Amino acid sequence: MKKRALFLILGSFLTAVLVLSGCGGGKTEQKQGSPAAEKTITLKLAHSFPENHYLAKETGVYWAEKVKQYTNGRVQFQYYPAEQMGKADALLDVVKNRVVDVAYVGVGYFSDKMPLSSVGQLPAEYVSSLQGSKAYHKVVNEVLLEKEFLPNNVRPVLATVLPPYQIVTVDKKINTIDDLKGVKLRTAGIQSLIVEAAGGTPVSMPATEIFTGMQRKTLDGTLLPFTSFKPYQIEKIVKYSTSNVNMGSFAVTYCINEQVWKSLPKDIQEAMIKAGNETVEHSAKYQDDNVKALGEEFKKMGLNIYEVGQKTLSDLNARTKNVNNDWASKLDKKGLAGTQVLQAFEKAVREYK
Repeated sequence: MKKRALFLILGSFLTAVLVLSGCGGGKTEQKQGSPAAEKTITLKLAHSFPENHYLAKETGVYWAEKVKQYTNGRVQFQYYPAEQMGKADALLDVVKNRVVDVAYVGVGYFSDKMPLSSVGQLPAEYVSSLQGSKAYHKVVNEVLLEKEFLPNNVRPVLATVLPPYQIVTVDKKINTIDDLKGVKLRTAGIQSLIVEAAGGTPVSMPATEIFTGMQRKTLDGTLLPFTSFKPYQIEKIVKYSTSNVNMGSFAVTYCINEQVWKSLPKDIQEAMIKAGNETVEHSAKYQDDNVKALGEEFKKMGLNIYEVGQKTLSDLNARTKNVNNDWASKLDKKGLAGTQVLQAFEKAVREYK
């Protein structure tokens, strides 16, 4: 009986150990001589960008490094860049299904699952990445979190938008609105509506395929800010780019799996929120500061960086001004809160002028 009792005690002990070791997000490792509260949590972070891309270095990785700093190293990250865990249009499912713990989620790639989140990509709503990013980050956390992110089993740790997109073409300069007719421009998500309204032909594809698309002549150009040229080597193949139009933008989020989030201690959650707020401002300022400098650099390389005339600008604005309301109206008819989200975003943009 004594032996049996001893076996029961040992069995209960081993079961408890196994249960405890399975708790928590990511992989946990106890530092030698440290209390249980100081266990290291290692999280897998994936994105689709080249390692030198600013949306990796100055956004996702910047956030992760801040989290490490604010948790005194209790949280560590394993990085999986350059589509190692999936292409850009697959990463929502990758983090949703916990293949990784944190991932870049470009909402424009998931308009079927996250249509309301495309609000940050609408044209003519903000004049800088900083203004747009602060507004979008607020709406994501106050409105879209419950409507679209949590239903997809992910929680945004940061949300930002790029500077206003320009019209970038391989060998055709866009001087007038008529010059856009039939021009095949790469788009993602809501950008298709903007290009159609302007008279162009949208071609949906991930940003990583733009260069190849131009080489193969399946694209005549793209919509991009100057800050996105170098990561995709756009400056090596295009000849022309506008500098003063607003063709919308692209919304970037980094999300954590919701079960992983819930398993984290409150102080680590707070550190991630703090890091996210700081990263939004850092990333946006980085982008805004580089737009002008990059424009001058590309001019010296031989690119024709130019401003369209006032008439062309007015024509573009006239054609795209109804895109926002049409977008909201179509979502309303599907029973989604299109108008509510659009109004919330417009209000937030005005707050951050």
